[in-house]
Formats: sequence, structure tokens, C-alpha cells
Amino acid sequence: MPSLATLDEALSRLDTTLTAALGQPRFAPGLTDPQIDELLRPSGLALPAEVRAYLRRHDGVAPTSRVLAPWLIGHWLPLSLREALAERDVRRAMAREEFGGEPEDADGVWGPGWLPLFRAGNGYLLAVDCHADPAPHGGTAVLRTARVTPAPPSVSSLTELFDFFTLALSTGAWTWDDGRQRWLFDRSRLAGHPLADVL
Repeated sequence: MPSLATLDEALSRLDTTLTAALGQPRFAPGLTDPQIDELLRPSGLALPAEVRAYLRRHDGVAPTSRVLAPWLIGHWLPLSLREALAERDVRRAMAREEFGGEPEDADGVWGPGWLPLFRAGNGYLLAVDCHADPAPHGGTAVLRTARVTPAPPSVSSLTELFDFFTLALSTGAWTWDDGRQRWLFDRSRLAGHPLADVL
């Protein structure tokens, strides 16, 4: 069963590997619990323990990262909690518009408890469901979503997600080309890994 200590260890490994890949740390400092609660208040969301622990450590990226490494980790840009809540509001509004304002129908497109944590350049998001019961092992299942139809990428916790990010970086499946200011991908280095073609 993943613990918050395990999550912290996974984040430490990711921080170290990402700093080695990019030459400097890129994450923005985390939030305090009162800051998290203040930002969450209008949404009514209650964060799973893993998500709160992650936000205590990191709240998006430092501003220069948007220029130097737009997606920060391969395809993925970590969102600050403020950005995540704004993105959630936009996606919920799009879902309601699609179904003529019928909230129950819209919930199947963008659930009321879904909170995006990472955004890709192609518009995909990695989100958690704050209304779901914890996974059997205590982790927070991660959803991969486009505009419609969430597709779970078989990631059962943030710890597993961060371990995959670290694996992709450390094996050279994802490498940062500083000269061209872009990520390069060699998925053959993760051949057979179930997440290699999903994330």
C-alpha cells in the first residue's frame, strides 16, 4: 500500500532526475494547507491525501519553465492548483454546453470531482477524481482525458505516475534537447511497458 512517505520518495526521485535532465529545478514551491483550503473553498472539493501531499511539495512550475521547457516533463505540464481549478471550471462549462446545461449528462463528460493536475500540448489532461473512494491500495487513480470520454491509463496512484515519469527520464525515453528547446522521445527504450504509448 503506497504511503505518503512513498509518494514523497517518488517525488524526490523525480525532482533529482528532472533537474539532471533540464539542468535546474523547474517546479514552483508548494502550498501550505491554509493556502490549499482557501483556493479550494469555492469549488467544494476535498482533496485525496496523495493530491494534498503533492501540492504541499509542488504547485505547478516556476515561470521561466514556461519558456525554457514548456511541458516540463515530456508531454506534461504540471498545473498549479489555481490553474487546475480554472481548467476544471472550463471543462465543466464545456460539458454543460455540450448537453444543453443538463448537469447529470455533463457529469459523464467532466465529472464534478475531477481535478486536472497535468496538461499536455495536445489538450489531454491527467486528472484525479476527488469524489472517488481511494483505490484498494490507498492511492488516487489517475484519469487521462480529452474533451470527452475519460480513458484511465491504468495508473492507480500519483506515486506510480511519478515513478513512470522518472523511468522515462532515466532511461532516455524522454530527453530534453537544450539546443532545440524541445523534448525528444524514444519509446523503444520502454518497449513493453504498459504506459509507454499512453503517457
